[in-house]
Amino acid sequence: MYLTDGTLLQGGKFRIVRHISSGGFGNTYEGIHTMMDTRVAIKEFFPKMFCNRDESTSHITVATHSNRALVEKLRKKFVDEAKSIFKMNHPNIVKVHDIFEENGTAYYVMDFIDGQSLGDILKVRGALPEAEAVGYVRQVADALKYVHSLNRLHLDIKPGNVMLDSDNRTILIDFGASKHYDDGTGENTSTLMGMNTPGYAPPEQMSRSFSDFNPTADVYALGATLYRLLTNITPPDSIMLMSGDEELDPLPSTVSAATQNAVAKAMIPQRKRRLQSIGEFLTLLGGHPTPGVSDEMTVVKEEETLVKVENTVVVAPSKPRLENRTFNVKGVSFTMVAVEGGTFLMGSDDPESNANEKPVHTVTLSDYYICQTQVTQALWYVVMGNNPSYYKGNDLPVERVSWDDCQTFIKKLNNLTGHNFRLPTEAEWEYAARGGNNSRGYKYSGSNNIAEVAWYEDNSYTHKGWLGIMKDEQTHPVATKKANEIGIYDMSGNVYEWCQDWYERSYYSSSAQTNPKGPSSGSYHVYRGGSWNSYARRCRVANRFNDTPFYCVNILGLRLAL
Repeated sequence: MYLTDGTLLQGGKFRIVRHISSGGFGNTYEGIHTMMDTRVAIKEFFPKMFCNRDESTSHITVATHSNRALVEKLRKKFVDEAKSIFKMNHPNIVKVHDIFEENGTAYYVMDFIDGQSLGDILKVRGALPEAEAVGYVRQVADALKYVHSLNRLHLDIKPGNVMLDSDNRTILIDFGASKHYDDGTGENTSTLMGMNTPGYAPPEQMSRSFSDFNPTADVYALGATLYRLLTNITPPDSIMLMSGDEELDPLPSTVSAATQNAVAKAMIPQRKRRLQSIGEFLTLLGGHPTPGVSDEMTVVKEEETLVKVENTVVVAPSKPRLENRTFNVKGVSFTMVAVEGGTFLMGSDDPESNANEKPVHTVTLSDYYICQTQVTQALWYVVMGNNPSYYKGNDLPVERVSWDDCQTFIKKLNNLTGHNFRLPTEAEWEYAARGGNNSRGYKYSGSNNIAEVAWYEDNSYTHKGWLGIMKDEQTHPVATKKANEIGIYDMSGNVYEWCQDWYERSYYSSSAQTNPKGPSSGSYHVYRGGSWNSYARRCRVANRFNDTPFYCVNILGLRLAL
Protein backbone atom coordinates (compact mmCIF):
# COMPACT_ATOMS: atom_id res chain seq x y z
CA MET A 1 0.00 0.00 0.00
CA TYR A 2 3.00 2.30 -0.35
CA LEU A 3 5.07 3.60 -3.27
CA THR A 4 7.58 1.22 -4.79
CA ASP A 5 11.30 1.96 -4.85
CA GLY A 6 12.28 4.13 -7.82
CA THR A 7 8.90 5.90 -8.11
CA LEU A 8 9.32 9.46 -9.42
CA LEU A 9 7.36 12.42 -8.03
CA GLN A 10 6.96 16.01 -9.20
CA GLY A 11 8.02 15.22 -12.77
CA GLY A 12 11.21 13.50 -11.64
CA LYS A 13 12.27 16.10 -9.07
CA PHE A 14 12.13 13.45 -6.31
CA ARG A 15 12.79 9.72 -6.50
CA ILE A 16 11.69 7.21 -3.86
CA VAL A 17 14.64 5.19 -2.54
CA ARG A 18 12.87 3.09 0.08
CA HIS A 19 9.84 2.90 2.31
CA ILE A 20 10.75 3.75 5.94
CA SER A 21 7.55 3.41 7.93
CA SER A 22 3.77 3.68 7.87
CA GLY A 23 1.17 4.91 10.33
CA GLY A 24 -2.58 5.21 10.38
CA PHE A 25 -2.56 8.38 8.29
CA GLY A 26 0.58 8.27 6.20
CA ASN A 27 3.72 6.70 4.78
CA THR A 28 7.27 7.96 5.16
CA TYR A 29 9.98 7.36 2.57
CA GLU A 30 13.65 8.04 2.02
CA GLY A 31 14.03 9.90 -1.26
CA ILE A 32 16.51 11.72 -3.44
CA HIS A 33 16.23 15.29 -4.69
CA THR A 34 17.47 14.38 -8.16
CA MET A 35 18.69 17.85 -9.21
CA MET A 36 20.51 18.56 -5.94
CA ASP A 37 21.58 14.92 -5.42
CA THR A 38 20.68 15.09 -1.73
CA ARG A 39 18.74 12.70 0.46
CA VAL A 40 15.33 13.81 1.71
CA ALA A 41 12.48 12.34 3.73
CA ILE A 42 9.06 12.37 2.07
CA LYS A 43 5.78 12.07 3.98
CA GLU A 44 2.72 10.91 2.04
CA PHE A 45 -0.87 11.40 3.21
CA PHE A 46 -2.47 7.95 3.12
CA PRO A 47 -5.24 7.15 5.64
CA LYS A 48 -5.15 3.41 5.07
CA MET A 49 -8.46 2.73 6.81
CA PHE A 50 -10.28 4.79 4.18
CA CYS A 51 -8.17 4.58 1.03
CA ASN A 52 -6.91 2.23 -1.69
CA ARG A 53 -4.01 2.60 -4.12
CA ASP A 54 -3.95 1.67 -7.78
CA GLU A 55 -0.71 -0.32 -7.98
CA SER A 56 -0.19 0.51 -11.67
CA THR A 57 -0.64 4.30 -11.40
CA SER A 58 0.09 4.93 -7.66
CA HIS A 59 -3.13 6.94 -7.62
CA ILE A 60 -5.09 6.93 -4.35
CA THR A 61 -8.87 6.56 -4.19
CA VAL A 62 -11.34 6.69 -1.30
CA ALA A 63 -12.87 3.28 -0.71
CA THR A 64 -16.45 4.49 -0.13
CA HIS A 65 -18.36 7.60 -1.12
CA SER A 66 -19.46 8.21 2.47
CA ASN A 67 -15.84 8.70 3.59
CA ARG A 68 -14.83 11.23 0.93
CA ALA A 69 -15.70 14.32 2.94
CA LEU A 70 -13.78 13.02 5.95
CA VAL A 71 -10.71 12.10 3.89
CA GLU A 72 -10.72 15.50 2.23
CA LYS A 73 -10.88 17.15 5.63
CA LEU A 74 -7.96 15.04 6.82
CA ARG A 75 -5.95 15.82 3.68
CA LYS A 76 -6.50 19.55 4.18
CA LYS A 77 -5.28 19.19 7.75
CA PHE A 78 -2.18 17.32 6.53
CA VAL A 79 -1.36 20.17 4.14
CA ASP A 80 -2.09 22.88 6.72
CA GLU A 81 0.19 21.22 9.28
CA ALA A 82 2.94 20.88 6.66
CA LYS A 83 2.65 24.60 5.88
CA SER A 84 2.98 25.38 9.57
CA ILE A 85 6.13 23.26 9.95
CA PHE A 86 7.51 24.86 6.78
CA LYS A 87 7.39 28.23 8.58
CA MET A 88 9.24 26.92 11.64
CA ASN A 89 12.95 27.65 12.00
CA HIS A 90 14.64 25.91 14.90
CA PRO A 91 17.79 23.75 14.98
CA ASN A 92 16.02 20.98 16.91
CA ILE A 93 12.94 20.78 14.65
CA VAL A 94 12.87 18.94 11.34
CA LYS A 95 12.86 21.35 8.40
CA VAL A 96 10.16 21.08 5.72
CA HIS A 97 11.34 22.20 2.24
CA ASP A 98 8.47 21.45 -0.10
CA ILE A 99 4.74 20.65 -0.18
CA PHE A 100 2.87 19.34 -3.20
CA GLU A 101 -0.16 17.33 -4.34
CA GLU A 102 0.05 14.34 -6.64
CA ASN A 103 -1.51 10.88 -7.13
CA GLY A 104 -4.77 12.15 -5.63
CA THR A 105 -3.05 12.88 -2.31
CA ALA A 106 -0.51 15.24 -0.70
CA TYR A 107 3.18 15.08 0.19
CA TYR A 108 5.72 17.12 2.07
CA VAL A 109 9.49 16.92 1.83
CA MET A 110 11.77 17.20 4.87
CA ASP A 111 15.41 16.95 5.82
CA PHE A 112 16.59 13.36 5.89
CA ILE A 113 18.13 12.75 9.32
CA ASP A 114 21.02 10.33 9.14
CA GLY A 115 20.68 8.74 12.53
CA GLN A 116 18.39 6.82 14.85
CA SER A 117 15.41 7.74 16.95
CA LEU A 118 15.78 7.70 20.71
CA GLY A 119 13.30 4.81 20.66
CA ASP A 120 15.67 2.80 18.46
CA ILE A 121 18.61 3.65 20.71
CA LEU A 122 16.71 2.39 23.76
CA LYS A 123 16.12 -0.95 22.03
CA VAL A 124 19.88 -1.42 21.63
CA ARG A 125 21.30 0.18 24.77
CA GLY A 126 18.50 0.03 27.31
CA ALA A 127 18.05 2.82 29.87
CA LEU A 128 20.38 5.79 29.38
CA PRO A 129 22.61 7.48 31.99
CA GLU A 130 20.93 10.45 33.62
CA ALA A 131 23.27 13.11 32.20
CA GLU A 132 22.79 11.82 28.65
CA ALA A 133 19.01 11.47 28.95
CA VAL A 134 18.56 14.92 30.48
CA GLY A 135 20.82 16.42 27.80
CA TYR A 136 18.59 15.05 25.04
CA VAL A 137 15.41 16.16 26.80
CA ARG A 138 16.76 19.70 27.28
CA GLN A 139 17.18 19.97 23.51
CA VAL A 140 13.65 18.71 22.92
CA ALA A 141 12.39 21.14 25.57
CA ASP A 142 14.07 24.03 23.77
CA ALA A 143 12.31 23.03 20.56
CA LEU A 144 8.96 22.78 22.36
CA LYS A 145 9.35 26.24 23.87
CA TYR A 146 9.73 27.55 20.35
CA VAL A 147 6.69 25.58 19.15
CA HIS A 148 4.61 26.87 22.06
CA SER A 149 5.68 30.44 21.31
CA LEU A 150 3.83 30.00 18.00
CA ASN A 151 0.67 28.92 19.87
CA ARG A 152 1.16 25.40 18.59
CA LEU A 153 1.37 22.07 20.41
CA HIS A 154 3.17 18.96 19.20
CA LEU A 155 0.92 16.45 21.03
CA ASP A 156 2.98 13.36 20.18
CA ILE A 157 6.25 13.71 22.08
CA LYS A 158 7.84 10.30 22.60
CA PRO A 159 11.26 8.69 22.02
CA GLY A 160 10.22 7.45 18.57
CA ASN A 161 9.59 11.03 17.43
CA VAL A 162 12.99 12.33 18.52
CA MET A 163 15.81 11.64 16.08
CA LEU A 164 19.49 11.85 16.97
CA ASP A 165 21.70 13.00 14.10
CA SER A 166 25.40 12.35 13.51
CA ASP A 167 26.31 15.39 15.62
CA ASN A 168 24.38 14.02 18.62
CA ARG A 169 21.73 16.69 18.11
CA THR A 170 18.09 15.84 18.74
CA ILE A 171 15.60 16.62 15.99
CA LEU A 172 11.90 16.69 16.79
CA ILE A 173 9.86 15.07 14.00
CA ASP A 174 6.29 14.02 13.15
CA PHE A 175 3.99 16.97 13.71
CA GLY A 176 1.05 14.96 12.36
CA ALA A 177 -0.87 15.30 15.64
CA SER A 178 0.09 18.92 16.28
CA LYS A 179 -2.51 21.59 16.94
CA HIS A 180 -2.75 25.33 16.78
CA TYR A 181 -4.61 26.81 19.74
CA ASP A 182 -5.97 30.18 20.80
CA ASP A 183 -3.66 31.64 23.43
CA GLY A 184 -6.50 33.22 25.35
CA THR A 185 -9.01 30.38 25.48
CA GLY A 186 -6.96 27.29 24.69
CA GLU A 187 -9.51 26.41 22.01
CA ASN A 188 -8.27 24.21 19.18
CA THR A 189 -8.16 26.07 15.87
CA SER A 190 -6.94 23.15 13.76
CA THR A 191 -9.26 21.08 11.67
CA LEU A 192 -9.48 17.71 13.43
CA MET A 193 -8.42 15.91 16.56
CA GLY A 194 -5.08 14.15 16.33
CA MET A 195 -3.86 10.76 17.41
CA ASN A 196 -2.30 10.05 20.78
CA THR A 197 0.21 7.56 22.15
CA PRO A 198 -0.76 5.74 25.37
CA GLY A 199 1.86 6.18 28.06
CA TYR A 200 2.86 9.62 26.77
CA ALA A 201 -0.47 11.39 26.25
CA PRO A 202 -2.00 12.92 29.42
CA PRO A 203 -5.52 11.94 30.53
CA GLU A 204 -7.20 14.98 28.99
CA GLN A 205 -5.68 14.18 25.59
CA MET A 206 -6.85 10.58 25.80
CA SER A 207 -10.41 11.82 26.23
CA ARG A 208 -12.59 12.00 23.14
CA SER A 209 -13.87 15.36 24.38
CA PHE A 210 -10.38 16.91 24.48
CA SER A 211 -10.78 20.46 23.21
CA ASP A 212 -9.07 22.75 25.72
CA PHE A 213 -5.51 22.86 24.41
CA ASN A 214 -2.55 24.24 26.37
CA PRO A 215 1.17 23.45 26.80
CA THR A 216 0.64 21.17 29.80
CA ALA A 217 -0.15 18.29 27.42
CA ASP A 218 3.35 18.49 25.90
CA VAL A 219 4.84 18.94 29.38
CA TYR A 220 3.32 15.61 30.44
CA ALA A 221 4.65 13.86 27.32
CA LEU A 222 8.11 15.34 27.80
CA GLY A 223 8.20 14.11 31.41
CA ALA A 224 7.04 10.68 30.23
CA THR A 225 9.76 10.67 27.57
CA LEU A 226 12.44 11.42 30.17
CA TYR A 227 11.01 8.68 32.38
CA ARG A 228 11.30 6.22 29.48
CA LEU A 229 14.89 7.26 28.73
CA LEU A 230 15.89 6.72 32.37
CA THR A 231 14.12 3.36 32.81
CA ASN A 232 13.47 1.94 29.32
CA ILE A 233 9.94 1.31 30.62
CA THR A 234 6.97 2.77 28.79
CA PRO A 235 4.84 4.62 31.37
CA PRO A 236 1.38 3.20 32.10
CA ASP A 237 -1.63 4.71 30.35
CA SER A 238 -2.30 8.05 32.05
CA ILE A 239 -6.00 7.23 32.50
CA MET A 240 -4.98 4.15 34.49
CA LEU A 241 -2.58 6.25 36.57
CA MET A 242 -5.31 8.76 37.33
CA SER A 243 -7.78 6.06 38.37
CA GLY A 244 -5.22 4.31 40.56
CA ASP A 245 -5.47 1.06 38.58
CA GLU A 246 -1.79 1.42 37.59
CA GLU A 247 1.23 2.98 39.29
CA LEU A 248 4.38 4.56 37.94
CA ASP A 249 7.39 2.56 39.09
CA PRO A 250 9.99 4.71 40.88
CA LEU A 251 12.95 6.02 38.92
CA PRO A 252 16.29 4.35 39.72
CA SER A 253 17.78 5.46 43.04
CA THR A 254 20.82 6.78 41.17
CA VAL A 255 18.69 9.48 39.48
CA SER A 256 19.09 12.87 41.16
CA ALA A 257 16.34 14.36 43.32
CA ALA A 258 15.99 17.29 40.89
CA THR A 259 15.30 15.02 37.93
CA GLN A 260 12.94 12.80 39.91
CA ASN A 261 11.03 15.89 41.04
CA ALA A 262 10.81 17.28 37.50
CA VAL A 263 9.45 14.00 36.10
CA ALA A 264 6.97 13.54 38.94
CA LYS A 265 5.55 17.05 38.60
CA ALA A 266 5.43 16.93 34.80
CA MET A 267 3.48 13.64 34.93
CA ILE A 268 0.82 14.63 37.45
CA PRO A 269 -2.38 13.32 35.80
CA GLN A 270 -4.49 16.29 36.96
CA ARG A 271 -3.79 19.00 34.41
CA LYS A 272 -4.12 22.00 36.72
CA ARG A 273 -1.73 20.48 39.28
CA ARG A 274 0.86 19.64 36.62
CA LEU A 275 3.74 21.89 35.61
CA GLN A 276 2.23 24.55 33.37
CA SER A 277 5.08 25.32 30.98
CA ILE A 278 8.28 23.90 29.55
CA GLY A 279 10.12 26.69 31.37
CA GLU A 280 8.90 25.38 34.74
CA PHE A 281 10.04 21.89 33.76
CA LEU A 282 13.52 23.14 32.86
CA THR A 283 13.71 25.06 36.12
CA LEU A 284 13.09 21.91 38.15
CA LEU A 285 15.73 20.10 36.10
CA GLY A 286 18.16 22.75 37.27
CA GLY A 287 18.31 24.78 34.07
CA HIS A 288 17.35 28.43 33.63
CA PRO A 289 14.32 29.07 31.44
CA THR A 290 15.12 31.31 28.50
CA PRO A 291 12.73 34.29 28.34
CA GLY A 292 10.50 33.94 25.31
CA VAL A 293 7.08 34.57 23.93
CA SER A 294 5.34 31.71 25.72
CA ASP A 295 7.31 31.55 28.99
CA GLU A 296 6.99 34.49 31.33
CA MET A 297 9.63 35.12 33.99
CA THR A 298 9.28 32.20 36.39
CA VAL A 299 9.80 32.80 40.10
CA VAL A 300 11.14 29.62 41.63
CA LYS A 301 11.81 28.73 45.24
CA GLU A 302 14.83 29.77 47.22
CA GLU A 303 17.41 27.65 45.40
CA GLU A 304 17.54 30.04 42.41
CA THR A 305 15.17 33.00 42.46
CA LEU A 306 14.70 34.77 39.14
CA VAL A 307 13.69 38.40 39.54
CA LYS A 308 12.49 40.59 36.70
CA VAL A 309 13.95 44.08 37.09
CA GLU A 310 13.43 46.51 34.22
CA ASN A 311 13.45 43.66 31.68
CA THR A 312 16.69 42.26 33.12
CA VAL A 313 16.88 38.82 34.68
CA VAL A 314 18.86 38.86 37.93
CA VAL A 315 19.83 35.52 39.47
CA ALA A 316 19.84 35.76 43.25
CA PRO A 317 22.51 33.91 45.26
CA SER A 318 21.65 30.23 45.38
CA LYS A 319 20.99 28.29 48.55
CA PRO A 320 22.70 24.89 48.84
CA ARG A 321 20.28 22.06 48.19
CA LEU A 322 19.38 20.10 51.30
CA GLU A 323 20.96 16.67 51.59
CA ASN A 324 19.94 13.77 53.81
CA ARG A 325 21.80 13.63 57.13
CA THR A 326 22.83 10.55 59.12
CA PHE A 327 23.30 10.70 62.89
CA ASN A 328 24.92 8.20 65.25
CA VAL A 329 23.97 8.02 68.92
CA LYS A 330 26.00 5.56 71.01
CA GLY A 331 26.42 3.27 68.01
CA VAL A 332 22.85 3.50 66.72
CA SER A 333 22.50 5.28 63.38
CA PHE A 334 19.43 6.91 61.83
CA THR A 335 18.90 9.03 58.74
CA MET A 336 16.97 12.27 58.49
CA VAL A 337 15.51 12.77 55.00
CA ALA A 338 15.70 16.28 53.56
CA VAL A 339 12.19 17.46 52.66
CA GLU A 340 12.16 20.37 50.24
CA GLY A 341 9.48 22.88 51.16
CA GLY A 342 6.51 23.42 48.91
CA THR A 343 2.78 23.87 48.63
CA PHE A 344 0.30 21.00 48.74
CA LEU A 345 -3.37 20.21 49.29
CA MET A 346 -3.86 18.94 52.84
CA GLY A 347 -6.85 16.83 53.82
CA SER A 348 -9.14 14.64 51.77
CA ASP A 349 -12.64 14.61 50.31
CA ASP A 350 -12.56 11.07 48.93
CA PRO A 351 -15.42 8.70 49.87
CA GLU A 352 -13.41 7.14 52.72
CA SER A 353 -12.53 10.45 54.35
CA ASN A 354 -13.79 11.56 57.75
CA ALA A 355 -15.29 14.92 58.64
CA ASN A 356 -12.10 15.96 60.44
CA GLU A 357 -10.14 15.66 57.17
CA LYS A 358 -12.15 18.46 55.58
CA PRO A 359 -12.04 20.90 53.97
CA VAL A 360 -9.13 20.21 51.66
CA HIS A 361 -6.97 23.32 51.90
CA THR A 362 -3.67 24.72 50.66
CA VAL A 363 -0.63 24.53 52.96
CA THR A 364 2.85 25.88 52.28
CA LEU A 365 5.83 24.54 54.22
CA SER A 366 9.47 25.52 54.52
CA ASP A 367 12.32 23.00 54.23
CA TYR A 368 12.73 20.52 57.08
CA TYR A 369 14.04 17.05 57.87
CA ILE A 370 12.04 13.98 58.87
CA CYS A 371 13.33 10.60 59.96
CA GLN A 372 13.53 7.94 57.27
CA THR A 373 12.04 5.40 59.70
CA GLN A 374 10.01 5.29 62.84
CA VAL A 375 12.15 5.56 65.98
CA THR A 376 13.45 2.07 66.69
CA GLN A 377 13.67 0.36 70.03
CA ALA A 378 17.46 0.37 69.69
CA LEU A 379 17.56 4.17 69.48
CA TRP A 380 15.05 4.61 72.28
CA TYR A 381 17.07 2.31 74.54
CA VAL A 382 20.45 4.06 74.07
CA VAL A 383 18.81 7.43 74.82
CA MET A 384 16.41 6.44 77.61
CA GLY A 385 17.99 3.31 79.10
CA ASN A 386 14.69 1.40 78.91
CA ASN A 387 12.38 -0.20 76.36
CA PRO A 388 8.65 0.13 77.04
CA SER A 389 7.59 -1.79 73.90
CA TYR A 390 5.24 -4.76 74.08
CA TYR A 391 6.83 -6.43 71.04
CA LYS A 392 10.60 -6.59 71.54
CA GLY A 393 13.28 -6.21 68.86
CA ASN A 394 16.06 -3.71 68.19
CA ASP A 395 14.86 -2.94 64.64
CA LEU A 396 11.17 -2.87 65.55
CA PRO A 397 9.56 0.52 66.10
CA VAL A 398 9.29 1.58 69.71
CA GLU A 399 5.66 1.57 70.93
CA ARG A 400 3.67 2.00 74.14
CA VAL A 401 5.07 5.54 74.37
CA SER A 402 2.87 8.52 75.21
CA TRP A 403 3.18 11.99 73.76
CA ASP A 404 4.70 13.07 77.10
CA ASP A 405 7.19 10.18 76.90
CA CYS A 406 8.21 11.34 73.44
CA GLN A 407 8.95 14.85 74.72
CA THR A 408 11.23 13.40 77.40
CA PHE A 409 13.01 11.22 74.83
CA ILE A 410 13.53 14.16 72.48
CA LYS A 411 14.90 16.38 75.24
CA LYS A 412 17.49 13.74 76.17
CA LEU A 413 18.34 13.11 72.50
CA ASN A 414 18.95 16.83 71.96
CA ASN A 415 21.19 16.98 75.02
CA LEU A 416 23.23 14.08 73.63
CA THR A 417 23.52 15.42 70.07
CA GLY A 418 23.35 19.19 70.41
CA HIS A 419 20.60 19.31 67.78
CA ASN A 420 16.97 20.37 67.98
CA PHE A 421 14.99 17.24 67.14
CA ARG A 422 11.22 17.38 67.67
CA LEU A 423 8.00 15.72 66.59
CA PRO A 424 6.75 16.77 63.14
CA THR A 425 3.80 19.10 62.91
CA GLU A 426 0.68 17.51 61.50
CA ALA A 427 1.15 19.38 58.21
CA GLU A 428 4.81 18.31 57.96
CA TRP A 429 3.82 14.72 58.64
CA GLU A 430 1.16 14.66 55.90
CA TYR A 431 3.35 16.47 53.35
CA ALA A 432 6.17 13.95 53.87
CA ALA A 433 3.74 11.03 53.79
CA ARG A 434 2.41 12.29 50.46
CA GLY A 435 5.93 12.37 49.02
CA GLY A 436 6.59 16.12 49.30
CA ASN A 437 7.36 17.78 45.99
CA ASN A 438 7.71 14.34 44.40
CA SER A 439 4.14 13.36 45.30
CA ARG A 440 2.26 11.19 42.85
CA GLY A 441 -1.02 11.58 44.67
CA TYR A 442 -1.19 8.14 46.26
CA LYS A 443 -3.83 7.19 48.82
CA TYR A 444 -1.24 5.55 51.07
CA SER A 445 2.33 6.70 51.61
CA GLY A 446 4.13 5.59 48.45
CA SER A 447 1.45 3.57 46.65
CA ASN A 448 -2.22 3.01 45.96
CA ASN A 449 -1.52 -0.66 46.72
CA ILE A 450 -1.34 -0.67 50.51
CA ALA A 451 0.35 -4.07 50.73
CA GLU A 452 3.42 -2.64 48.96
CA VAL A 453 4.08 0.00 51.60
CA ALA A 454 2.35 -0.93 54.85
CA TRP A 455 2.08 -3.52 57.57
CA TYR A 456 -1.62 -3.43 58.41
CA GLU A 457 -4.48 -5.69 59.42
CA ASP A 458 -4.67 -7.80 56.27
CA ASN A 459 -1.00 -8.77 55.96
CA SER A 460 0.08 -9.35 59.55
CA TYR A 461 -0.29 -13.11 59.60
CA THR A 462 2.86 -14.83 60.79
CA HIS A 463 2.02 -18.47 61.62
CA LYS A 464 -0.54 -21.24 61.32
CA GLY A 465 -2.13 -22.92 64.27
CA TRP A 466 -4.18 -26.11 64.43
CA LEU A 467 -7.28 -24.15 63.47
CA GLY A 468 -5.60 -22.79 60.37
CA ILE A 469 -4.09 -19.36 59.77
CA MET A 470 -3.83 -17.43 63.00
CA LYS A 471 -3.62 -13.67 63.28
CA ASP A 472 -0.41 -12.81 65.02
CA GLU A 473 -0.64 -9.12 64.32
CA GLN A 474 2.37 -7.25 65.59
CA THR A 475 4.96 -4.68 64.64
CA HIS A 476 7.53 -5.48 61.97
CA PRO A 477 11.14 -4.34 61.42
CA VAL A 478 11.24 -0.83 60.03
CA ALA A 479 12.01 -0.23 56.34
CA THR A 480 10.96 -3.70 55.19
CA LYS A 481 8.22 -2.36 52.92
CA LYS A 482 8.62 -0.10 49.89
CA ALA A 483 9.65 3.51 50.54
CA ASN A 484 7.53 6.43 49.37
CA GLU A 485 8.44 8.98 46.69
CA ILE A 486 11.13 10.69 48.82
CA GLY A 487 12.58 7.58 50.42
CA ILE A 488 10.63 7.42 53.69
CA TYR A 489 9.36 4.14 55.12
CA ASP A 490 6.27 3.03 57.07
CA MET A 491 4.32 6.29 57.07
CA SER A 492 1.35 4.04 56.43
CA GLY A 493 1.03 1.21 58.92
CA ASN A 494 3.33 -0.56 61.41
CA VAL A 495 2.70 1.93 64.25
CA TYR A 496 0.81 5.20 64.48
CA GLU A 497 3.05 8.24 64.96
CA TRP A 498 2.58 11.14 67.36
CA CYS A 499 2.60 14.67 65.92
CA GLN A 500 3.45 17.83 67.82
CA ASP A 501 0.06 19.50 67.33
CA TRP A 502 -2.85 19.71 69.69
CA TYR A 503 -5.91 18.19 68.04
CA GLU A 504 -9.01 20.10 67.04
CA ARG A 505 -11.74 18.42 65.04
CA SER A 506 -12.61 21.53 63.05
CA TYR A 507 -9.05 22.84 62.83
CA TYR A 508 -8.84 22.65 59.04
CA SER A 509 -9.66 25.89 57.26
CA SER A 510 -10.47 26.59 53.64
CA SER A 511 -7.98 29.47 53.68
CA ALA A 512 -4.33 28.93 52.71
CA GLN A 513 -1.86 28.39 55.56
CA THR A 514 1.92 28.66 55.88
CA ASN A 515 3.84 26.44 58.33
CA PRO A 516 0.74 25.77 60.49
CA LYS A 517 1.31 24.38 63.98
CA GLY A 518 -2.23 23.56 65.04
CA PRO A 519 -4.26 25.01 67.90
CA SER A 520 -2.42 26.80 70.70
CA SER A 521 -3.90 24.50 73.36
CA GLY A 522 -6.13 21.50 73.79
CA SER A 523 -6.80 18.24 75.59
CA TYR A 524 -5.62 15.79 72.93
CA HIS A 525 -2.65 15.44 70.59
CA VAL A 526 -2.69 14.22 66.99
CA TYR A 527 -1.30 10.93 65.78
CA ARG A 528 -1.23 9.72 62.19
CA GLY A 529 -0.51 6.87 59.80
CA GLY A 530 -2.27 3.68 60.89
CA SER A 531 -0.71 0.59 62.46
CA TRP A 532 -0.29 -3.17 62.17
CA ASN A 533 -3.89 -3.76 63.30
CA SER A 534 -5.53 -0.96 61.28
CA TYR A 535 -8.01 -1.24 58.45
CA ALA A 536 -6.64 0.04 55.15
CA ARG A 537 -8.68 3.26 55.24
CA ARG A 538 -7.02 4.19 58.55
CA CYS A 539 -3.60 4.01 56.86
CA ARG A 540 -4.46 6.72 54.32
CA VAL A 541 -2.11 9.72 54.35
CA ALA A 542 -4.97 12.09 55.25
CA ASN A 543 -6.43 10.10 58.14
CA ARG A 544 -6.33 11.78 61.60
CA PHE A 545 -6.51 10.35 65.13
CA ASN A 546 -6.01 11.83 68.58
CA ASP A 547 -5.71 11.03 72.26
CA THR A 548 -4.51 12.40 75.59
CA PRO A 549 -0.81 13.26 76.09
CA PHE A 550 -0.43 10.34 78.51
CA TYR A 551 -2.08 7.72 76.27
CA CYS A 552 0.21 4.79 75.38
CA VAL A 553 -0.55 1.54 73.58
CA ASN A 554 1.31 -1.05 71.49
CA ILE A 555 0.15 0.48 68.18
CA LEU A 556 1.58 3.96 68.79
CA GLY A 557 5.16 5.24 68.38
CA LEU A 558 6.93 8.26 66.90
CA ARG A 559 9.04 9.67 64.08
CA LEU A 560 11.54 12.51 64.49
CA ALA A 561 11.64 15.84 62.69
CA LEU A 562 14.41 18.44 62.63
